[in-house]
Amino acid sequence: MKQLKDRLPKQVDAALDEHARAASGWATKVRALFAIIFAASAVWMWNHPSNAKYLYLLLTAAWMIAAAAGVALKKSSDGAATAMTMIDLTIVHLGVAAFVWQGLFPKLGSGVYLCYFPILAIAANRYRVTLTLQAAAYASVGYAVISELGGSPPWFRVAMLLTTAFVFVMGSRKPKDLVVAIASRAVEDAYELGAKQKELELVPQAHQLFLPPPVVDLPQIWVSSKHGAGTETSGDYFHIFDTPRGPLVALGDLGGQGFKAISEVAETHQHLSRVVNRESNLPKILEELNGYLWEKYQGRRSFTCVLAEWDGEQMRYINAGHLPLIQMSKPQGAQIIGHKQLPVTCGAVGVEAQADFIESVVPFPVRDQLVIYTDGVFAKIASDREKGVREIEAMAEKFGGAEVTTLCHRIFDCAQPGYDLNKDDSTVVVIRRQPAAASAAAESKT
Repeated sequence: MKQLKDRLPKQVDAALDEHARAASGWATKVRALFAIIFAASAVWMWNHPSNAKYLYLLLTAAWMIAAAAGVALKKSSDGAATAMTMIDLTIVHLGVAAFVWQGLFPKLGSGVYLCYFPILAIAANRYRVTLTLQAAAYASVGYAVISELGGSPPWFRVAMLLTTAFVFVMGSRKPKDLVVAIASRAVEDAYELGAKQKELELVPQAHQLFLPPPVVDLPQIWVSSKHGAGTETSGDYFHIFDTPRGPLVALGDLGGQGFKAISEVAETHQHLSRVVNRESNLPKILEELNGYLWEKYQGRRSFTCVLAEWDGEQMRYINAGHLPLIQMSKPQGAQIIGHKQLPVTCGAVGVEAQADFIESVVPFPVRDQLVIYTDGVFAKIASDREKGVREIEAMAEKFGGAEVTTLCHRIFDCAQPGYDLNKDDSTVVVIRRQPAAASAAAESKT
Protein backbone atom coordinates (compact mmCIF):
# COMPACT_ATOMS: atom_id res chain seq x y z
CA MET A 1 0.00 0.00 0.00
CA LYS A 2 2.75 2.48 0.99
CA GLN A 3 4.78 1.71 -2.13
CA LEU A 4 1.75 2.29 -4.33
CA LYS A 5 1.00 5.63 -2.69
CA ASP A 6 4.67 6.68 -2.92
CA ARG A 7 4.66 6.02 -6.66
CA LEU A 8 1.46 7.94 -7.27
CA PRO A 9 2.97 11.49 -7.55
CA LYS A 10 5.42 10.35 -10.26
CA GLN A 11 2.72 8.47 -12.12
CA VAL A 12 0.44 11.50 -11.95
CA ASP A 13 3.28 13.73 -13.22
CA ALA A 14 3.77 11.38 -16.17
CA ALA A 15 0.05 11.35 -16.93
CA LEU A 16 -0.23 15.13 -16.70
CA ASP A 17 2.86 15.57 -18.89
CA GLU A 18 1.22 13.39 -21.50
CA HIS A 19 -1.95 15.44 -21.27
CA ALA A 20 0.01 18.73 -21.30
CA ARG A 21 1.49 17.93 -24.68
CA ALA A 22 -1.88 18.90 -26.09
CA ALA A 23 -1.05 22.45 -24.98
CA SER A 24 1.52 22.61 -27.77
CA GLY A 25 -1.26 22.19 -30.31
CA TRP A 26 -3.31 24.89 -28.61
CA ALA A 27 -0.30 27.21 -28.59
CA THR A 28 0.10 26.80 -32.36
CA LYS A 29 -3.59 27.53 -32.90
CA VAL A 30 -3.36 30.66 -30.73
CA ARG A 31 -0.33 31.92 -32.72
CA ALA A 32 -2.25 31.40 -35.96
CA LEU A 33 -5.22 33.24 -34.46
CA PHE A 34 -2.92 36.12 -33.41
CA ALA A 35 -1.61 36.30 -36.98
CA ILE A 36 -5.17 36.58 -38.31
CA ILE A 37 -6.12 39.24 -35.73
CA PHE A 38 -3.06 41.38 -36.41
CA ALA A 39 -3.55 41.02 -40.18
CA ALA A 40 -7.15 42.19 -39.79
CA SER A 41 -5.92 45.08 -37.61
CA ALA A 42 -3.47 46.11 -40.35
CA VAL A 43 -6.28 46.17 -42.91
CA TRP A 44 -8.47 48.13 -40.50
CA MET A 45 -5.71 50.72 -39.92
CA TRP A 46 -4.58 50.86 -43.56
CA ASN A 47 -5.80 54.40 -44.18
CA HIS A 48 -4.57 55.67 -40.82
CA PRO A 49 -1.78 58.26 -41.23
CA SER A 50 0.43 56.50 -38.64
CA ASN A 51 2.74 53.52 -39.12
CA ALA A 52 0.45 51.29 -37.04
CA LYS A 53 -0.51 49.26 -40.11
CA TYR A 54 3.12 48.33 -40.74
CA LEU A 55 3.64 47.33 -37.12
CA TYR A 56 0.58 45.10 -37.29
CA LEU A 57 1.92 43.51 -40.48
CA LEU A 58 5.30 42.86 -38.81
CA LEU A 59 3.55 41.25 -35.86
CA THR A 60 1.44 39.18 -38.29
CA ALA A 61 4.64 37.89 -39.91
CA ALA A 62 6.17 37.18 -36.50
CA TRP A 63 3.17 35.15 -35.39
CA MET A 64 3.10 33.22 -38.66
CA ILE A 65 6.76 32.27 -38.20
CA ALA A 66 6.09 31.30 -34.56
CA ALA A 67 3.11 29.18 -35.61
CA ALA A 68 5.24 27.40 -38.21
CA ALA A 69 7.92 26.77 -35.58
CA GLY A 70 5.26 25.44 -33.22
CA VAL A 71 4.11 22.91 -35.85
CA ALA A 72 7.70 21.77 -36.36
CA LEU A 73 8.23 21.40 -32.59
CA LYS A 74 4.82 19.88 -31.78
CA LYS A 75 6.40 16.79 -30.19
CA SER A 76 9.34 18.67 -28.72
CA SER A 77 10.80 18.42 -25.22
CA ASP A 78 9.80 20.50 -22.23
CA GLY A 79 12.83 22.70 -22.83
CA ALA A 80 11.66 23.56 -26.33
CA ALA A 81 8.14 24.26 -25.03
CA THR A 82 9.62 26.67 -22.48
CA ALA A 83 11.67 28.39 -25.18
CA MET A 84 8.58 28.78 -27.42
CA THR A 85 6.63 30.29 -24.52
CA MET A 86 9.40 32.85 -23.97
CA ILE A 87 9.52 33.59 -27.71
CA ASP A 88 5.76 34.23 -27.71
CA LEU A 89 6.13 36.68 -24.83
CA THR A 90 9.11 38.32 -26.57
CA ILE A 91 6.97 38.94 -29.65
CA VAL A 92 4.42 40.68 -27.45
CA HIS A 93 7.19 42.69 -25.76
CA LEU A 94 8.57 43.74 -29.14
CA GLY A 95 5.10 44.66 -30.35
CA VAL A 96 4.46 46.90 -27.35
CA ALA A 97 7.98 48.36 -27.64
CA ALA A 98 7.43 49.11 -31.36
CA PHE A 99 4.27 51.07 -30.62
CA VAL A 100 6.12 52.96 -27.86
CA TRP A 101 9.01 53.72 -30.29
CA GLN A 102 6.56 55.14 -32.83
CA GLY A 103 4.87 57.23 -30.17
CA LEU A 104 1.60 55.42 -30.69
CA PHE A 105 1.39 53.89 -27.20
CA PRO A 106 -0.95 53.83 -25.33
CA LYS A 107 -3.39 55.49 -27.75
CA LEU A 108 -2.71 52.80 -30.34
CA GLY A 109 -1.21 49.38 -29.77
CA SER A 110 -2.40 49.03 -26.18
CA GLY A 111 -4.43 46.03 -27.29
CA VAL A 112 -1.20 44.13 -27.88
CA TYR A 113 -1.00 43.89 -24.08
CA LEU A 114 -3.98 41.50 -24.10
CA CYS A 115 -1.87 38.86 -25.86
CA TYR A 116 -0.12 38.14 -22.58
CA PHE A 117 -3.16 36.43 -21.09
CA PRO A 118 -3.71 33.60 -23.64
CA ILE A 119 0.02 32.86 -23.54
CA LEU A 120 -0.03 32.62 -19.74
CA ALA A 121 -3.13 30.40 -19.90
CA ILE A 122 -1.39 27.99 -22.29
CA ALA A 123 1.68 27.92 -20.02
CA ALA A 124 -0.56 27.01 -17.06
CA ASN A 125 -2.28 24.34 -19.15
CA ARG A 126 1.05 22.49 -19.33
CA TYR A 127 0.68 21.82 -15.56
CA ARG A 128 4.22 23.04 -14.88
CA VAL A 129 4.28 25.53 -12.04
CA THR A 130 7.85 26.59 -12.80
CA LEU A 131 7.04 27.47 -16.41
CA THR A 132 3.95 29.42 -15.35
CA LEU A 133 6.00 31.40 -12.80
CA GLN A 134 8.75 32.10 -15.32
CA ALA A 135 6.25 33.24 -17.94
CA ALA A 136 4.42 35.46 -15.44
CA ALA A 137 7.64 37.08 -14.22
CA TYR A 138 8.94 37.66 -17.76
CA ALA A 139 5.64 39.13 -18.95
CA SER A 140 5.18 41.40 -15.91
CA VAL A 141 8.74 42.73 -15.78
CA GLY A 142 9.01 43.19 -19.54
CA TYR A 143 5.73 45.02 -19.83
CA ALA A 144 6.45 47.20 -16.77
CA VAL A 145 9.81 48.34 -18.21
CA ILE A 146 8.47 49.01 -21.71
CA SER A 147 5.34 50.77 -20.45
CA GLU A 148 7.38 52.92 -18.05
CA LEU A 149 9.73 53.93 -20.86
CA GLY A 150 6.71 54.85 -22.96
CA GLY A 151 5.46 57.20 -20.29
CA SER A 152 2.37 55.16 -19.42
CA PRO A 153 1.82 54.13 -15.77
CA PRO A 154 2.14 50.31 -15.85
CA TRP A 155 1.11 49.41 -12.32
CA PHE A 156 -2.56 48.64 -12.83
CA ARG A 157 -1.94 46.43 -15.84
CA VAL A 158 1.04 44.78 -14.15
CA ALA A 159 -1.16 44.09 -11.13
CA MET A 160 -3.74 42.48 -13.42
CA LEU A 161 -1.02 40.37 -15.01
CA LEU A 162 0.26 39.23 -11.62
CA THR A 163 -3.26 38.47 -10.36
CA THR A 164 -3.99 36.40 -13.46
CA ALA A 165 -0.61 34.69 -13.15
CA PHE A 166 -1.40 33.77 -9.51
CA VAL A 167 -4.67 32.16 -10.59
CA PHE A 168 -2.91 30.25 -13.36
CA VAL A 169 -0.13 29.10 -11.02
CA MET A 170 -2.67 27.74 -8.53
CA GLY A 171 -4.61 26.14 -11.36
CA SER A 172 -1.49 24.45 -12.74
CA ARG A 173 -0.62 23.07 -9.29
CA LYS A 174 -4.04 21.92 -8.07
CA PRO A 175 -4.72 19.23 -10.72
CA LYS A 176 -1.74 17.23 -9.50
CA ASP A 177 -2.76 17.55 -5.85
CA LEU A 178 -6.34 16.68 -6.72
CA VAL A 179 -5.44 13.66 -8.84
CA VAL A 180 -2.97 12.37 -6.23
CA ALA A 181 -5.60 12.72 -3.50
CA ILE A 182 -8.28 10.99 -5.57
CA ALA A 183 -5.90 8.24 -6.68
CA SER A 184 -4.71 7.70 -3.09
CA ARG A 185 -8.28 7.32 -1.88
CA ALA A 186 -9.02 5.00 -4.80
CA VAL A 187 -6.01 2.83 -3.92
CA GLU A 188 -7.08 2.67 -0.27
CA ASP A 189 -10.67 1.87 -1.21
CA ALA A 190 -9.56 -0.79 -3.69
CA TYR A 191 -7.28 -2.34 -1.08
CA GLU A 192 -10.00 -2.35 1.56
CA LEU A 193 -12.55 -3.67 -0.93
CA GLY A 194 -10.17 -6.39 -2.07
CA ALA A 195 -9.36 -7.35 1.50
CA LYS A 196 -13.06 -7.35 2.40
CA GLN A 197 -13.94 -9.42 -0.66
CA LYS A 198 -11.18 -11.88 0.13
CA GLU A 199 -12.43 -12.07 3.70
CA LEU A 200 -15.96 -12.73 2.46
CA GLU A 201 -14.61 -15.57 0.34
CA LEU A 202 -12.55 -17.09 3.14
CA VAL A 203 -15.02 -16.75 6.02
CA PRO A 204 -17.34 -19.54 4.74
CA GLN A 205 -14.30 -21.77 4.30
CA ALA A 206 -13.17 -21.05 7.85
CA HIS A 207 -16.65 -21.88 9.12
CA GLN A 208 -16.22 -25.40 7.74
CA LEU A 209 -13.76 -26.05 10.58
CA PHE A 210 -16.67 -26.57 12.97
CA LEU A 211 -19.77 -26.75 10.76
CA PRO A 212 -20.96 -30.29 9.95
CA PRO A 213 -21.94 -31.26 6.39
CA PRO A 214 -25.25 -29.81 5.10
CA VAL A 215 -26.91 -33.21 5.59
CA VAL A 216 -26.08 -35.57 8.46
CA ASP A 217 -27.79 -38.98 8.54
CA LEU A 218 -27.43 -40.71 11.91
CA PRO A 219 -29.36 -43.64 13.41
CA GLN A 220 -31.01 -41.35 15.93
CA ILE A 221 -31.52 -38.15 13.91
CA TRP A 222 -31.52 -36.77 10.40
CA VAL A 223 -30.10 -33.22 10.26
CA SER A 224 -30.25 -30.68 7.43
CA SER A 225 -28.61 -27.27 7.81
CA LYS A 226 -27.86 -24.21 5.76
CA HIS A 227 -25.44 -21.45 6.68
CA GLY A 228 -24.75 -18.05 5.12
CA ALA A 229 -21.72 -15.95 6.06
CA GLY A 230 -22.47 -12.32 6.94
CA THR A 231 -20.67 -9.36 5.43
CA GLU A 232 -20.15 -7.78 8.86
CA THR A 233 -20.66 -10.32 11.66
CA SER A 234 -19.53 -13.96 11.70
CA GLY A 235 -20.24 -15.44 15.12
CA ASP A 236 -22.67 -18.28 14.32
CA TYR A 237 -21.74 -21.71 15.62
CA PHE A 238 -23.19 -25.14 14.82
CA HIS A 239 -21.79 -28.60 15.49
CA ILE A 240 -22.96 -32.17 16.09
CA PHE A 241 -20.88 -34.00 18.66
CA ASP A 242 -20.73 -37.79 18.45
CA THR A 243 -20.88 -38.95 22.06
CA PRO A 244 -21.34 -42.41 23.63
CA ARG A 245 -24.88 -41.36 24.55
CA GLY A 246 -25.69 -40.38 20.96
CA PRO A 247 -25.50 -37.13 19.01
CA LEU A 248 -25.33 -33.83 20.89
CA VAL A 249 -26.42 -30.84 18.81
CA ALA A 250 -24.96 -27.42 19.69
CA LEU A 251 -25.97 -24.19 18.00
CA GLY A 252 -25.21 -20.65 19.11
CA ASP A 253 -24.16 -17.11 18.29
CA LEU A 254 -21.06 -15.49 19.78
CA GLY A 255 -21.19 -12.34 17.65
CA GLY A 256 -18.09 -10.46 16.45
CA GLN A 257 -16.76 -9.43 13.07
CA GLY A 258 -14.64 -10.98 10.33
CA PHE A 259 -11.81 -13.42 10.92
CA LYS A 260 -11.47 -12.34 14.54
CA ALA A 261 -14.99 -13.64 15.17
CA ILE A 262 -14.21 -16.87 13.32
CA SER A 263 -11.10 -17.31 15.45
CA GLU A 264 -13.05 -16.71 18.65
CA VAL A 265 -15.78 -19.15 17.63
CA ALA A 266 -13.13 -21.74 16.73
CA GLU A 267 -11.53 -21.36 20.17
CA THR A 268 -14.94 -21.71 21.80
CA HIS A 269 -15.54 -24.87 19.74
CA GLN A 270 -12.21 -26.37 20.84
CA HIS A 271 -12.97 -25.73 24.48
CA LEU A 272 -16.53 -27.06 24.18
CA SER A 273 -15.21 -30.20 22.44
CA ARG A 274 -12.86 -30.93 25.34
CA VAL A 275 -15.70 -30.47 27.84
CA VAL A 276 -18.14 -32.69 25.90
CA ASN A 277 -15.55 -35.48 25.71
CA ARG A 278 -15.43 -35.80 29.49
CA GLU A 279 -18.81 -34.48 30.66
CA SER A 280 -22.29 -35.84 29.90
CA ASN A 281 -24.47 -33.54 31.98
CA LEU A 282 -25.76 -30.65 29.88
CA PRO A 283 -25.88 -28.03 32.69
CA LYS A 284 -22.34 -28.90 33.75
CA ILE A 285 -21.12 -28.61 30.15
CA LEU A 286 -22.42 -25.07 29.97
CA GLU A 287 -21.10 -24.23 33.44
CA GLU A 288 -17.58 -25.09 32.31
CA LEU A 289 -18.06 -23.18 29.07
CA ASN A 290 -19.38 -20.23 31.07
CA GLY A 291 -16.22 -20.18 33.19
CA TYR A 292 -14.05 -20.17 30.08
CA LEU A 293 -15.96 -17.33 28.40
CA TRP A 294 -16.13 -15.26 31.60
CA GLU A 295 -12.38 -15.57 32.14
CA LYS A 296 -11.71 -14.55 28.55
CA TYR A 297 -14.21 -11.71 28.09
CA GLN A 298 -15.19 -10.69 31.64
CA GLY A 299 -18.83 -10.32 30.62
CA ARG A 300 -18.12 -8.20 27.53
CA ARG A 301 -19.34 -10.99 25.25
CA SER A 302 -22.13 -13.51 25.64
CA PHE A 303 -22.82 -16.77 23.88
CA THR A 304 -26.49 -17.52 23.27
CA CYS A 305 -26.77 -21.18 22.50
CA VAL A 306 -28.81 -24.39 22.45
CA LEU A 307 -27.68 -27.86 23.49
CA ALA A 308 -29.98 -30.78 22.63
CA GLU A 309 -29.73 -34.56 22.82
CA TRP A 310 -32.24 -37.41 22.57
CA ASP A 311 -33.02 -40.27 24.90
CA GLY A 312 -35.63 -42.64 23.52
CA GLU A 313 -38.89 -40.73 23.07
CA GLN A 314 -37.61 -37.65 24.88
CA MET A 315 -35.36 -34.72 24.12
CA ARG A 316 -33.25 -33.02 26.76
CA TYR A 317 -32.23 -29.47 25.93
CA ILE A 318 -30.94 -26.19 27.34
CA ASN A 319 -31.77 -22.91 25.62
CA ALA A 320 -29.30 -20.42 27.08
CA GLY A 321 -30.69 -17.07 25.99
CA HIS A 322 -31.11 -18.16 22.38
CA LEU A 323 -34.20 -17.86 20.17
CA PRO A 324 -37.16 -20.16 20.92
CA LEU A 325 -36.99 -23.58 19.27
CA ILE A 326 -39.83 -24.85 17.11
CA GLN A 327 -40.98 -28.45 17.57
CA MET A 328 -43.14 -29.80 14.76
CA SER A 329 -45.13 -33.01 14.98
CA LYS A 330 -47.80 -34.93 13.09
CA PRO A 331 -49.47 -37.52 15.32
CA GLN A 332 -50.68 -40.80 13.85
CA GLY A 333 -53.76 -40.11 11.70
CA ALA A 334 -53.52 -36.32 11.94
CA GLN A 335 -54.01 -34.30 8.77
CA ILE A 336 -52.27 -31.15 9.92
CA ILE A 337 -48.75 -30.76 11.26
CA GLY A 338 -48.79 -29.13 14.67
CA HIS A 339 -46.03 -27.00 16.10
CA LYS A 340 -45.10 -25.38 19.37
CA GLN A 341 -42.37 -23.17 20.75
CA LEU A 342 -39.81 -24.58 23.13
CA PRO A 343 -38.95 -21.56 25.26
CA VAL A 344 -35.66 -20.20 26.58
CA THR A 345 -34.69 -22.02 29.78
CA CYS A 346 -31.95 -19.74 31.18
CA GLY A 347 -29.65 -16.81 30.48
CA ALA A 348 -26.81 -16.67 27.95
CA VAL A 349 -23.39 -18.18 28.61
CA GLY A 350 -20.59 -15.85 29.72
CA VAL A 351 -22.74 -13.04 31.13
CA GLU A 352 -21.94 -13.76 34.80
CA ALA A 353 -19.06 -15.44 36.59
CA GLN A 354 -21.43 -17.93 38.22
CA ALA A 355 -24.61 -18.98 36.43
CA ASP A 356 -27.16 -21.79 36.60
CA PHE A 357 -28.19 -23.51 33.39
CA ILE A 358 -31.55 -25.23 33.48
CA GLU A 359 -32.25 -28.36 31.49
CA SER A 360 -35.71 -29.08 30.13
CA VAL A 361 -37.09 -32.45 29.00
CA VAL A 362 -39.88 -32.68 26.41
CA PRO A 363 -41.55 -35.60 24.62
CA PHE A 364 -40.07 -36.02 21.15
CA PRO A 365 -41.72 -38.93 19.29
CA VAL A 366 -40.41 -40.51 16.13
CA ARG A 367 -40.67 -38.26 13.04
CA ASP A 368 -40.99 -35.09 15.12
CA GLN A 369 -38.88 -32.23 13.80
CA LEU A 370 -36.94 -29.50 15.56
CA VAL A 371 -36.17 -26.12 13.92
CA ILE A 372 -33.24 -24.11 15.33
CA TYR A 373 -32.02 -20.84 13.81
CA THR A 374 -30.00 -17.69 14.49
CA ASP A 375 -31.21 -14.10 14.36
CA GLY A 376 -29.38 -13.38 11.11
CA VAL A 377 -31.94 -15.56 9.31
CA PHE A 378 -34.78 -13.07 9.76
CA ALA A 379 -32.70 -9.84 9.75
CA LYS A 380 -34.04 -8.82 6.32
CA ILE A 381 -37.72 -9.32 7.08
CA ALA A 382 -38.08 -8.31 10.72
CA SER A 383 -36.88 -5.34 12.73
CA ASP A 384 -37.10 -7.00 16.17
CA ARG A 385 -36.70 -10.40 17.80
CA GLU A 386 -40.39 -11.11 18.51
CA LYS A 387 -41.48 -10.37 14.97
CA GLY A 388 -38.60 -12.41 13.57
CA VAL A 389 -39.56 -15.42 15.67
CA ARG A 390 -43.18 -15.16 14.46
CA GLU A 391 -42.03 -14.99 10.84
CA ILE A 392 -39.88 -18.11 11.16
CA GLU A 393 -42.66 -19.93 13.00
CA ALA A 394 -45.11 -19.05 10.21
CA MET A 395 -42.70 -20.36 7.56
CA ALA A 396 -42.13 -23.57 9.49
CA GLU A 397 -45.88 -24.11 9.63
CA LYS A 398 -46.34 -23.22 5.94
CA PHE A 399 -43.65 -25.59 4.69
CA GLY A 400 -44.06 -28.21 7.42
CA GLY A 401 -45.27 -30.87 4.98
CA ALA A 402 -41.96 -30.86 3.09
CA GLU A 403 -39.12 -33.25 3.81
CA VAL A 404 -36.34 -32.12 6.13
CA THR A 405 -33.87 -30.61 3.63
CA THR A 406 -36.59 -28.84 1.66
CA LEU A 407 -38.05 -27.38 4.86
CA CYS A 408 -34.61 -26.14 5.94
CA HIS A 409 -33.85 -24.47 2.58
CA ARG A 410 -37.29 -22.92 2.21
CA ILE A 411 -37.11 -21.29 5.62
CA PHE A 412 -33.60 -20.00 4.92
CA ASP A 413 -34.30 -18.72 1.40
CA CYS A 414 -37.73 -17.20 2.04
CA ALA A 415 -36.46 -15.37 5.13
CA GLN A 416 -33.71 -13.71 3.07
CA PRO A 417 -35.30 -12.29 -0.09
CA GLY A 418 -33.32 -10.43 -2.74
CA TYR A 419 -29.74 -10.78 -3.91
CA ASP A 420 -27.98 -8.55 -1.38
CA LEU A 421 -25.74 -10.37 1.06
CA ASN A 422 -26.88 -10.41 4.65
CA LYS A 423 -24.86 -8.29 7.11
CA ASP A 424 -25.21 -10.87 9.88
CA ASP A 425 -24.39 -14.51 9.29
CA SER A 426 -27.35 -16.85 9.44
CA THR A 427 -27.94 -20.51 10.19
CA VAL A 428 -31.00 -22.76 9.96
CA VAL A 429 -31.00 -26.34 11.26
CA VAL A 430 -33.86 -28.81 10.93
CA ILE A 431 -33.63 -32.10 12.86
CA ARG A 432 -35.95 -35.11 12.44
CA ARG A 433 -36.17 -37.98 14.92
CA GLN A 434 -35.32 -41.17 13.03
CA PRO A 435 -37.60 -44.24 13.17
CA ALA A 436 -34.52 -46.45 13.34
CA ALA A 437 -33.73 -45.12 16.76
CA ALA A 438 -37.14 -46.13 18.06
CA SER A 439 -36.69 -49.62 16.65
CA ALA A 440 -33.32 -49.93 18.28
CA ALA A 441 -34.77 -48.79 21.61
CA ALA A 442 -37.60 -51.32 21.34
CA GLU A 443 -35.16 -54.16 20.58
CA SER A 444 -33.00 -53.27 23.57
CA LYS A 445 -36.04 -53.50 25.90
CA THR A 446 -36.91 -56.96 24.69
